[in-house]
Amino acid sequence: KTSSTHDLTSIIPPKKKKAVAKKGTKAKAKPAKAPTKKKAAPRKKAAKASPTKEEKMWGSGKKKKSAGSSSEAGAGDAAARTALFNKYVNAEEDPFSMDMEGIAALCDDIDLDPTADVRAMVLMWKLGASAKPGEISSSEWNKGCESLGLSSVDDFKRLLPGLDTGFLDPSDFRKFYKFVFQFSREGTNKTIEKDMVVALLQLVLAGRNNVHLNSFCEFLESSGDENNRISLDSWSSFLDFSMQTSESCEEYDMDEGAWPVLIDEYVEWVQKKSKKK
Repeated sequence: KTSSTHDLTSIIPPKKKKAVAKKGTKAKAKPAKAPTKKKAAPRKKAAKASPTKEEKMWGSGKKKKSAGSSSEAGAGDAAARTALFNKYVNAEEDPFSMDMEGIAALCDDIDLDPTADVRAMVLMWKLGASAKPGEISSSEWNKGCESLGLSSVDDFKRLLPGLDTGFLDPSDFRKFYKFVFQFSREGTNKTIEKDMVVALLQLVLAGRNNVHLNSFCEFLESSGDENNRISLDSWSSFLDFSMQTSESCEEYDMDEGAWPVLIDEYVEWVQKKSKKK
């Protein structure tokens, strides 16, 4: 073929030689370019489509796997919560309720002193212990633990830093303050002994810069039998009073009659004490 090509070019005049060369070039170029364009486009589309399908497939697969593992974990957590609850209940007395002894044992396991650390009360409040004073039922426990993500002693320990009352806004703190009184009642009693009230006030209001805390506790300790037991109304009113009234109680108006008698008596006590100074 090479020799015949040379032969042909040698006998064709120069103009015709160019014409033949151009025709030959065009004839070869068209079939060469056309297939390249047609084949390139589909290959690029196929390359893009393939990963997208894989991502969708694996994504849906992962979701199904995650949903299944979540269900299994939920069942495991429920069993763990029940086992933990049973560890602290007195099964002979009431297998469906954890009393103060059980709560104290739980606090001991999570390195919390319920007599000196207000977070023990915050924990009971967040768990929703409200049916009976001084105890938490199994249903309250399960619901509260599920809400807080608790199923082990380590989970409770990790929760401790977030139980500081400093994290509570004023509205939540009022709810918690009321809970403390209700939870600390004995049986069906609607009042609490003043000595217990003093201890609870010092526990709950410590570090909150309450200007009346120390003096009010002193007043209660020095008062007679008439103030031997404190009601919820007096307990709640003291918080409101202490936030609205200065330490000297100068602006307090007894004629308004908006406060319980206990608060009136406390103001009289404060004013008499300041006159002696």
